[in-house]
Amino acid sequence: MAPLVSIVMPTYNAEPFIAEAIGSVLAQEHENWELLIVDDASTDGTAKVIDGFTDPRISVFHQAVNGGIGSARNVAMDHVRGNFLCTFDSDDVLPPQSLSSRVKVMIDRPEVDIVDGRVVVYERDLVRTIRTFDPTFEGEPLDELVSLRTSCFFGPTWMLRWDPASTLRFNTEVTHAEDLLFYLNYAKGKRYTYVRTPVLHYRVTGYSAMSKYDGLERSYRYIERWLKERPDLASQEQVRRFDHRWRSIMFRTWLKAGKPIPAIKARFF
Repeated sequence: MAPLVSIVMPTYNAEPFIAEAIGSVLAQEHENWELLIVDDASTDGTAKVIDGFTDPRISVFHQAVNGGIGSARNVAMDHVRGNFLCTFDSDDVLPPQSLSSRVKVMIDRPEVDIVDGRVVVYERDLVRTIRTFDPTFEGEPLDELVSLRTSCFFGPTWMLRWDPASTLRFNTEVTHAEDLLFYLNYAKGKRYTYVRTPVLHYRVTGYSAMSKYDGLERSYRYIERWLKERPDLASQEQVRRFDHRWRSIMFRTWLKAGKPIPAIKARFF
């Protein structure tokens, strides 16, 4: 029998997109999957859309109180049964071969723990392409992650070889980059590779705000403190590179958002 792939989907107020996201899971060539959807106290029609799907492979958990994306993912993680794991945002789309192309690698190469692939970034309508992300790395990805290189990390796109008994969960103290922190926890001693076919159609919804950038900055600072407390994962030199890299990323982000240069410099230097 084909291996079971567990797909973790947190959602909050995704009514315009979630039916298409779920439909893309239903259309997968690899049919042995479970989709665990956690509705994190949505206030729009998201819950009604979700409840309209009756496929027995879909499990739905409705939260009465919004707990954030990490908390929502953890609710689903507590119910994962598969030996392969993916996380999937409710405004994106999985191409039909997303699961099958990566499961094949997992089966053919038992030494591999992580399989990624091409990500196509679209505008909101999923018609106009903005750019593509193509992984270029193979091997243990920990140093690549700590260095915030773009060779193997776009976001929550990895398929992981997974033990359902694992206690690894998402951190609930960060509001952004929780996927990066989760992968940092997972990556030591693991082997990463990729397929050349698209595994995710990523939708840019266009509602980024200054509060989002504030949250990203706070999360980077949290991860740096977290790394400093874990010399088994990152050396002082690696932490130094992480510090330099995230500050550079945020400097460019705030500059692009129109924040005055003196204010940016005061924030980071």
